[in-house]
Amino acid sequence: MNHGYTLYRDIWENKPPVLYLAYAAVYHWLGPSLIAVRIGAAVAALICVVLIAGLARRFSPDRWAAVALFAGLLLGVPFLEGTTANAEIFLIVWTSLGVFLALRGRLLLAGLCLAVAIFIKAVGAFDAAALALYLVFHRDTIRQGVRYALPYGVSLAICLLLAGIVCAWAGILRPMLADAVLYDLGYVGHANGGGLPWLALLKATILIALTIPLLRRPFPYLWLLWGAAGALVSGRFFGHYALQAVPALCLAAGMALDRGRAAQLSSRALLWMLPTCFVLLALLSALAGWGMAASGHDSILARRLQWYPNAVRYALGTESYSTYRSQVDDHVNRNIRVADAIKHLPPGKLLVWGNTPWVYVLSGRLPATPYTSALRDPQVPGETSSLARAVSRRKARIVVVIRPPLPSIPPGTFTGHPAWARVRQIGDAALLVVSGRRGR
Repeated sequence: MNHGYTLYRDIWENKPPVLYLAYAAVYHWLGPSLIAVRIGAAVAALICVVLIAGLARRFSPDRWAAVALFAGLLLGVPFLEGTTANAEIFLIVWTSLGVFLALRGRLLLAGLCLAVAIFIKAVGAFDAAALALYLVFHRDTIRQGVRYALPYGVSLAICLLLAGIVCAWAGILRPMLADAVLYDLGYVGHANGGGLPWLALLKATILIALTIPLLRRPFPYLWLLWGAAGALVSGRFFGHYALQAVPALCLAAGMALDRGRAAQLSSRALLWMLPTCFVLLALLSALAGWGMAASGHDSILARRLQWYPNAVRYALGTESYSTYRSQVDDHVNRNIRVADAIKHLPPGKLLVWGNTPWVYVLSGRLPATPYTSALRDPQVPGETSSLARAVSRRKARIVVVIRPPLPSIPPGTFTGHPAWARVRQIGDAALLVVSGRRGR
């Protein structure tokens, strides 16, 4: 986008545009790097903790500090990937801000915030729906609730409509609906039972059944249910999906601490108990990781379980940054080495056959096709054939093939064109360069 490419038209992506605009802004001001995006994620996590603390003052006023501490600890857990700048960390900033404003009667601004959340990731609609239900059913009558919630609903609808008009003016509305709406619906259906998404229907039934008894309960419980539904709706689960439910989970936990035996604990006691329990869990995690590695089952999971000891070793200077980084994602160092090697190759466009679009950013090369990843399930119609044509017609000057190639490379794509020559092998990544003028 910073090089003049138009989102959805020149670059295929399946999320709404706000996330990519945020990335473009970060890259413009700080430059493309892991540090840059993680600074953005850290700032978002800090803002989220402050908002959760503000919400906790309403739902558990005596426990707000413990709730904020719990939120900060959770957002730093490696499994949840709260500092890797996935869409969810920015999503929960806007959903939390929207809830914060709505509970203070600023319904027009709340609608704006939830619209932004939806345009970061479509599952923000679950948070928006939970807030709407709360506003309607927490009045004496449903009629009063509908009238009270009307400004929120109107603001949300107008903001979404205006965003759609802006997208239409920019010429991206139709491809955005195809890529970021229809494809995602197909993705959800594919992962929830195929042509007849029976699992999605079962999830919807369970969601409705659990919503009914929560309609008159404090909002964090309803929010937690709908946030969890948003995290699970896709049919596939990654750790960062769970971030959507973290604000509501922290608030619900704070309310639970005000009931039963937990109510006898002082806030001061909680402020040392929470970090202590966190450290104990980190040690147990590290022991599990060491056990896996010692028994010959070393893997990225085993190394991630040892994340906190690795962080301590890095802080003490007994472990290099490269080694520390590889414990979090064993592909990061490979991608950085690949990108560095590409910088020394002839100028021209790049094609990466694998699920590593970060190589484009790190290398500073523009993609030869609209597709920055060759691995999608379900496949995007025409994606694999477009990548193969870009190779056969030499639209790309450099190709990186991640082994094993997924999806498989059509036979003869490279072997039938002697102009392609392998110039470097970096781990499971092969770098090929084409001779001639095409691809420049």
